[in-house]
Amino acid sequence: MAMQTGPGGKVDRQTTCPFHLKLFYRTGGFHRLDDFPISSTTSPLPPHLQIYTWPTCTLRELSHLLTSALPSLLPSPSIGTRLAYRLIYPDTRPPRPGTADLPPRYLSKEVGNVVIGGDGPGILPTEEEKDVVSSGVMSGELQGEPDKTLADARFVIGDYVDCAIFEPLGDGSVAPMPRAEFAGGARVPRGGGGGSYAAAPRENGFG
Repeated sequence: MAMQTGPGGKVDRQTTCPFHLKLFYRTGGFHRLDDFPISSTTSPLPPHLQIYTWPTCTLRELSHLLTSALPSLLPSPSIGTRLAYRLIYPDTRPPRPGTADLPPRYLSKEVGNVVIGGDGPGILPTEEEKDVVSSGVMSGELQGEPDKTLADARFVIGDYVDCAIFEPLGDGSVAPMPRAEFAGGARVPRGGGGGSYAAAPRENGFG
């Protein structure tokens, strides 16, 4: 099942132990699913940041943690930069007939995106976010879905998060969102779809 939160989706970060998260990043597009080895002992993982966070972590917070640790990921000026996010998680469904010998694979799910600046009014940080994002470009108005949380995306502890950073286009406009489907693996909704091939929801700690 997805992570559990308290009443109203709240988590007391002072008393709740955070979990470990690998946050991958790439400029110009997402990683291919086959960039993620099933066993990290046989092949290295793509570049990533290791953080500790909570189910209520928002895309604004993830963007802040990533770009404050690696400020060179953002162009200068950064206005109009889009940061898009996907979950990367193991395919836990039973194999289709005749595919039992195929190697394990990952699937992906869209999470959301944030845009620094852009046209029109944006969304300001919440009081909880201000405890994390007190300065920098992510502390102001952001467009997109900066207030979307990992819990909203049905994140399971053990999943990866992949961030694609899209610089503004040559005319200064915001780059469009990439297509949902991409080479390297299938995009399948978690916990539904696929008829008899659909898997039961996964438990935290087993992803």
